[in-house]
Amino acid sequence: MSDKKIDYYFCLNSPWVYLAQHRLEQIAADAGARIRYWPVDLREMMIRLLGDDDAPERSELHRKYGKREMQRWSEFYGLPLSEKPEFYPVSQRRAALLTVACDRLGMDTGKLVFALPQAVWAQDRNINDWRELEAIANEAGLPGDILVQAAQDPLTEDEFMQNTEDALSRDVFGIPSYVVNGELFWGQDRLDWVERTVAAA
Repeated sequence: MSDKKIDYYFCLNSPWVYLAQHRLEQIAADAGARIRYWPVDLREMMIRLLGDDDAPERSELHRKYGKREMQRWSEFYGLPLSEKPEFYPVSQRRAALLTVACDRLGMDTGKLVFALPQAVWAQDRNINDWRELEAIANEAGLPGDILVQAAQDPLTEDEFMQNTEDALSRDVFGIPSYVVNGELFWGQDRLDWVERTVAAA
């Protein structure tokens, strides 16, 4: 079996994680690589990196451009994207714990990494609700009841927090980020570089 891997650091409320998941999976499949999923607490990372609880404000021009950029990538990937999701901003903590639990149980974590942000950005669903999370997991072909129970295990919480520590130790400063052969790539628009690097590994 190939020892190639892509370490993937992400949050479950990100539109970029939803939009790029299938491409990331295809890159890994083509290279015979394994994706290691590391959901992180981005807010905690920002506090640790910036020493401030409040994220810096973006200008109106910056926000306007960001919306247009999401539309471009939505069209490129052929995936629907809401301009104003009903449940955003939303805490991704419970969704992240669900994903960690899925990985701990040896299930197909990639299914959730697509389905959870899709629920936010294309289906107007609340990923901060355990019943909704159970339904989303079931729809993805996973045992939602088992995953919700495992997500609330203190060991799952510990692993989630350790993911954040590991991200910081590897100089991850934003999401989504990918680490291949010790090299960091930030942003789904760097997947071309991820593809080249993992193919050459």
